[in-house]
Amino acid sequence: MNRMNIAVVGAGSSGLVTLKYLRDAFPEANIVCFEKGQSIRGCWGNQREDFISTSTKYTTQFSCFRKWKPTVPPTKDYTEFYQGAEFGDYLEAFAEEFRLEDYVRFGVALEGLERKGNKWQLTLSGNTSSENAGESTQTFDAVYLCTGLVNQKVALESHNIPIAENPEAVRDATVVVVGGGESATDLANHLAKAEYNNTVYLSLRSGVRVSPRYHPIRGVPSDFLRNRLLLSFDKQLRNKVGEAFVSFRIRFNQALVKLFPHQELEQDDSKEEQRLRKEWDMKLKARAKGALFNVFHNKSDAFLDAIAQKRLSIIGPATDNSWSEYSDFEQVETLDLKPDVLVPSTGFRSKLADFSNNTLRLADFYHGCVHVNDNNLFLIGFARPIIGNIPTISEMQARYTVGLLAGKYSLPIDVKTKQAEAFEALTKEYSTLDTSNVYPVEQFPYCDVLAKEMGIMPSLQMIGSFRTWLKLMLAPASTTHYQDEYFDKSLLQQEKVYTPSLLIGIMFLMRFVVSPWRYRSS
Repeated sequence: MNRMNIAVVGAGSSGLVTLKYLRDAFPEANIVCFEKGQSIRGCWGNQREDFISTSTKYTTQFSCFRKWKPTVPPTKDYTEFYQGAEFGDYLEAFAEEFRLEDYVRFGVALEGLERKGNKWQLTLSGNTSSENAGESTQTFDAVYLCTGLVNQKVALESHNIPIAENPEAVRDATVVVVGGGESATDLANHLAKAEYNNTVYLSLRSGVRVSPRYHPIRGVPSDFLRNRLLLSFDKQLRNKVGEAFVSFRIRFNQALVKLFPHQELEQDDSKEEQRLRKEWDMKLKARAKGALFNVFHNKSDAFLDAIAQKRLSIIGPATDNSWSEYSDFEQVETLDLKPDVLVPSTGFRSKLADFSNNTLRLADFYHGCVHVNDNNLFLIGFARPIIGNIPTISEMQARYTVGLLAGKYSLPIDVKTKQAEAFEALTKEYSTLDTSNVYPVEQFPYCDVLAKEMGIMPSLQMIGSFRTWLKLMLAPASTTHYQDEYFDKSLLQQEKVYTPSLLIGIMFLMRFVVSPWRYRSS
């Protein structure tokens, strides 16, 4: 019997975790991972020294390779988050633990893929073999595309203002950063450092919902207050209550700190800076009403400090394609800026259409990860988390799709109909996003859908202990809580519940008032 040939394209976080689960499920198969670069550290593994991740280490770790607990030090020093190149270090440790680099061919780029019978032909360039370099074709029984959404930034055309080739190195210039996502605001905040002598503007088309890395309730990372009890509420109710609470948090931040104290948060900013931060937090929130409010969650909150310290100015969109004139944020006046350089950061686009000569679409992938017609073609890491992080979502996708390929799980008989209906609903829900380019999801509701199909969704009946189930409902939500071979009951018991008892009581009361208790995952 011939050995199965499986290709993984991309050796970042998505590709590595896929490679690990493929090696577990197919120990006799010929599995090869193609990486166009020379590193397994991925797109986020070599960040500048002042970089701080927006998701905590605890929530951004693989279930099969746990290093972090949801612990909070007495001071706000961001040790709960990946800083600088720490995430790349984590990936290298993961690869070393499971000897994954043995299966990676570096310096190989995917140029195209084409269906050949019931197999896939990949056109590759670079060091495609140890004997020669150049372009070649290879055929595989199954292909996992793990290139994700950071292959290529969305293009920005400018004929008058130069676009920065190395944005982080811009100095002594008037800069306009275009975009309101986490990457854009993080970069704007970086460029606005006083020692760089830049005049920095952040150009936004709409508002931004800013979620603090450290929440005023208990002073802990916001990730640690998101638990399964909260997620059990209907999504529309969560969004409605969430929008009201954000306004309350902005207005009464200090009151929340006093009502729910836990640790001393450093308050070095002046009263004027506090006022400006609150003012702009509310302005940005007000312009992100309705659908926009519930789509864009920006946890790169340090840019608000730059605004409060008047190192960064928020403006509206450019008035034309010259990129010299802009509306003010309220879009009342016109500003003649004529910046020295533009820094586009309006998102990334996948190269799925480029790879496939426009034959593959996100709409044709069930749950955004398995093709409905070709069940041996998979996407890992193409889902965009509205709330959450890509690595742990990728792990769930990898486990699910590898299980499908191994015959451990089965697709629904009417998978094409289900996917068409699901994608139509997704496009309607996220009407402000280009769903032909990104597959928007909420991390835990989405992962729960995959967990249910894999039979590892935590429930009171499956856990068998009310005490353990209750702890799982109240502890910080994590993909390490699924009932699989990696679940560790003893570690769960050691975890701390950070949500105040008063809020827990209110949530339980609401569960009985709104509807009889029934655990929901979406």
